Amino acid sequence: MPYPDHALDVPEQTAVAAAAASAPSVLNSQPWLFSTGPQGVEVHADPRRAPTATASARRDVYLSCGAALFTVRAALARLDRAVRVSVLPEAGDPLLVARVTVTGDGGDPEAAALYRWVGDRRTNRHPFRPEPVPAGVLALLGGAAEHEGATLRRLDAEPEYQRVLTLIRRASLAEDDAVREDGADRLTGVPPAVPVENLGPVPRRDGTDGGAVRDLAPDLALPGRGTAAFEPHPELAVLETAEDGPASWVAAGQALQRLLLEATGHGIAASFANQPLEDAELREEVSSSAAHFGHPQMVLRMGYPLTRPPAAPRRPQHEVLRRVGR
Repeated sequence: MPYPDHALDVPEQTAVAAAAASAPSVLNSQPWLFSTGPQGVEVHADPRRAPTATASARRDVYLSCGAALFTVRAALARLDRAVRVSVLPEAGDPLLVARVTVTGDGGDPEAAALYRWVGDRRTNRHPFRPEPVPAGVLALLGGAAEHEGATLRRLDAEPEYQRVLTLIRRASLAEDDAVREDGADRLTGVPPAVPVENLGPVPRRDGTDGGAVRDLAPDLALPGRGTAAFEPHPELAVLETAEDGPASWVAAGQALQRLLLEATGHGIAASFANQPLEDAELREEVSSSAAHFGHPQMVLRMGYPLTRPPAAPRRPQHEVLRRVGR
């Protein structure tokens, strides 16, 4: 039986999978696998790639796969395909994160427009320029998150800003030895999960605290890093969902990638300050303000970049892609 005209050919399947594999993931762990065929794409979790067990390890896998899922949607929209998305479609298979089925022609124009920024998006751990992100751009990013069922809560008032910044610093100082050892293994592997040029410089503690910048290699003397002073008042925001479970984590991942692509289009870069979310007690403190009742999924540091790092390395396609129904 022949496939319909809107079916995906092999080059299109390859292009969609390559785009999805460029999505952001926690510690560049890339904990995903993709099955592609003429009728669509499945996104599977690959928990073997998860970081050392923290309170957020399982959540981080679903978040990362959610970011890849939105990229699948954007890539298919760019190919002018309409799709149906089923998140966690099979109760007996928790590793099947989503099934994206091509239903016809006519892709989502908003997702298609965001696709142009997929190759330019970077997780940027370098210093940002000191000027604030305009309120209008932040509103657009908030709208992108809301489009995927999440909320982007800007930390723009005291004492909440300092309270969350203090939690980030506390979590950094109290990081478990096993987590540091796992990070060191990833950063010194061949190839490293995050190369030196993507790590950014070591934050210089000179009175303008870089505490919102996560130094992924605090115990490693890696040549070529150097030190730098970071922006004294980083733009911080918390990505949150009303519920807290696998479906919400996938939604948060989709919201994350959508807002990051929107940010890239406006010249805004981001890195992540998720240290307090890896500790169950500190995570609750992040969302403990009296007027807030959501569940924090990501803490973002945003700003105008001074440096554009290279794209982080990706797993070989043969490791992450399986074709079906050819």
